[in-house]
Amino acid sequence: MKRRDFSTVGLTALLAGIVFPAFPSTGFSEQRKPSIPALPDQRKLWSWIKRLNSFGPRLTGSPAQARAIDYLAGELRGMGLEVKRDQLTMRRWMPRTTAFKLSNGEVIEVAAPFPYSGLTPPGGISGKMVLFNGRVQAFEKARGKIAVVTVKRRDLAAFLELVTNRRGSLPEGIDFPKAVTTPLITGLLGVPIDKAREAGVLAVVCIFEGVSEVQLKGQVLPFTTPYWGLPAIWVAQSEGERIKAAIKHGLSGRLTLDGTLEDVATDTIYAVLPGCNLLETIIINTHTDGPNACEENGGAGVLALAHYFSSLPKSARNRSLVFVLVTGHFQLPQFGRHGNQATATWLEMHPELWDGKPGHAKAVAGATIEHLGCTEWRDDFAKGHPAPTGKPELDLIYTSNKSMSGVYIAAARGRKKVRALIVAPAAAQVMLGEGQPLYASGIPTISSCPIPDYLCQVLPGGGLDRLDPDYAFQQVETFARTVDLLDRMPRGEIGIVPFNLSTVIGDLL
Repeated sequence: MKRRDFSTVGLTALLAGIVFPAFPSTGFSEQRKPSIPALPDQRKLWSWIKRLNSFGPRLTGSPAQARAIDYLAGELRGMGLEVKRDQLTMRRWMPRTTAFKLSNGEVIEVAAPFPYSGLTPPGGISGKMVLFNGRVQAFEKARGKIAVVTVKRRDLAAFLELVTNRRGSLPEGIDFPKAVTTPLITGLLGVPIDKAREAGVLAVVCIFEGVSEVQLKGQVLPFTTPYWGLPAIWVAQSEGERIKAAIKHGLSGRLTLDGTLEDVATDTIYAVLPGCNLLETIIINTHTDGPNACEENGGAGVLALAHYFSSLPKSARNRSLVFVLVTGHFQLPQFGRHGNQATATWLEMHPELWDGKPGHAKAVAGATIEHLGCTEWRDDFAKGHPAPTGKPELDLIYTSNKSMSGVYIAAARGRKKVRALIVAPAAAQVMLGEGQPLYASGIPTISSCPIPDYLCQVLPGGGLDRLDPDYAFQQVETFARTVDLLDRMPRGEIGIVPFNLSTVIGDLL
């Protein structure tokens, strides 16, 4: 056996015999959860999650996000860490009024504005409507008019099957659901607003088919496009049928998407916790922007790990830990680099903490925490609303090699609530979540990225009631063990990120 393949059996022995007390030798489901001294308890973790949610939707560059960042920085400073800030600037699009009305006076319910599409004058834009039923090749026939485009829901499970390779699951036998109704992939693929603008279209109405109106309401999708300068909205299928009927009767429409476009500042924060070996680091990261209680609450998990590891004597930490909370995940065009996600900006600004070049530390591993405590809800299009299934949301765990998969499996041993599918990305650019830039930069990673149906949705009360505090705590506890294991492992046993073409392309750009 190669040292790089460090077996799960060996990791289990390390976990049981060195890091934490031995577990009972009974079956997986019967093992009791061990305690981790100095890790904040479930109540404390939940208080952090609730506090972050209390600021409201924390979209990139918003005052709510700024308050959340200040709060996280204050908590880290209270643990004795020196918090540093990268102040970045962005062009922030913020809608105030979103409406659509037919020329006969009928009001069409708007599910959500299309982020960073464009803005209208306060009185809106009027024009005849042209229907595009399905994928649009060219918008020329809608020049000077409002384009109405139907978008069929695409299955997230099918996408993940295509772009990931399965390494394992906890418990055994977990697989991708047969159908996942989240709007995420459909929303990210979106509609080519840029082509509509080039064709001289006045505005775009996107009819999202196959998703209930309740499920679509407040979705912030996509977050992967720049400002196009052409206003666009999402409407549900039921409202779309009314628009189609209006088009047949020769009616016009008036779209209002009034708002602001301004330059604002937004900060990434980070802190370094020195270990005995200052030339090697482990990066623990998440992002701070999102529309609800789960997206993004990873900062609470980072606080828990920072509290735990900072409470240990320096001699107990082999490597330096770098806690990174980035801005920009919900405006990737302004904060990503070379097709990578927002953490790529921080990596570009701080090579001394990870790239291993002369005089720089080398990041031997990374751990990414996102979307803690999600329970599974599935949309019922026939009934017109989503409902809970009673299960924890599937935890998508990306691992960069077999050794890292073994680390995660060992760290999760003894959990009562676990529903995890361990996968490897087929290429760096198709990996979801803020662990992606680490992987693309050649840093071996373990990245958690559950994708609940409501992930990108502005919800009443932030959707806090859809989170399970105990599930969130067990996820964080697993990451505490994960980082502890990685810190104790020789670098050669952690392994490397396999060669992949997308990583090479990113290095050349």
